[in-house]
Amino acid sequence: MKERDLSALVMKRLPELLPQGFSPIGLYGENPDLAVKNIFDIEATMTTPKGEFRFIIEVKNTDRIAPMREAAAQVKQLAQTQKAIPFVASAFLGDRAREALKKEGVGYLDLAGNFYLNQNDFYVEKIVERNPFSATPPLKNLFAPISSRITRALLLEPKRTWRRNTLAQETRVSIGQTYSVVDAMLKEEFIFWNDEEKLQLKDPAALLNAWKNIYPTYRRQKFTLFSYEQDYTAVLNAVLRVGQQKKLQYALGFFTGADLITPFIRGLSKVQFYTQGIADIETWKTALNLQEVQSGGNTEIYVPYDKGVFYKTQQIKSKIVGDIPIVNNVQLYMDLFNNPARGEEQAQHLREEKLKF
Repeated sequence: MKERDLSALVMKRLPELLPQGFSPIGLYGENPDLAVKNIFDIEATMTTPKGEFRFIIEVKNTDRIAPMREAAAQVKQLAQTQKAIPFVASAFLGDRAREALKKEGVGYLDLAGNFYLNQNDFYVEKIVERNPFSATPPLKNLFAPISSRITRALLLEPKRTWRRNTLAQETRVSIGQTYSVVDAMLKEEFIFWNDEEKLQLKDPAALLNAWKNIYPTYRRQKFTLFSYEQDYTAVLNAVLRVGQQKKLQYALGFFTGADLITPFIRGLSKVQFYTQGIADIETWKTALNLQEVQSGGNTEIYVPYDKGVFYKTQQIKSKIVGDIPIVNNVQLYMDLFNNPARGEEQAQHLREEKLKF
């Protein structure tokens, strides 16, 4: 939708988008006959529980952070000259966009019903978390499987600075896709250009949390199997031996990996690991004498949604088989946080002890 069309829709629906006690008594949109054309999108005089106020509304057809800040700065400047209250409107404003606009000191509203006004002692807020206009989670394209390799690299080295070409080479993402992801991250203010004209992560926690919201939508394949080994340790040792003997690309993940990095949950009963592809499943099954089961398995093998899962695999020393491969700590966090079997607790422990953001 073009911003002009969105402005017309916001103006048309404004009476129903306002909180109880608010009513527009004068409502004006961009007028092509006026000399002040394009200065602002909507002007509204409203009666409110605190009296009559004039609002100037800048409409943006996005909820990306950087454009929102620009719109806020523009409408604040206009509002000062017009003695009005500055507002930004959009189709839908996500939580990060809403927070950014609050920090910029402007009000906001959207077609979903979000509304915020904080003027002197006059405070009104309504929150609508779910976007009713889209079935696609926000930022899903930014965190698409291959694109997520860039996120993983940034989070693993949060203080590192990058050239775009270096980032593309490091993550094995095409130059074109890397440029698109970087541009999107700049607009979301996850990263910024530093004084050396290199890319740098701005807020690791915000980026991790944003990716966390998308991660459950990824499709990996899970194989639940049963080993006749006597206990968890015996199953794990057998997996390590076979992995080394067969020279398979694999890495421990989930609770199994976390137990070797930051132990927290006791009494583990399943060995969980990633393997490179479907073709390796039969090799594991044969070598370990594993039987596929619907429930009650003590071994879970995952085929990842993307090979980025194996990026910067950790190596832990072992007396039995040499180095033990474990997915990196960011990947471990993603494995765990949504797991119903106390995964959130283990993930939070890992985040506090290892990620530290």
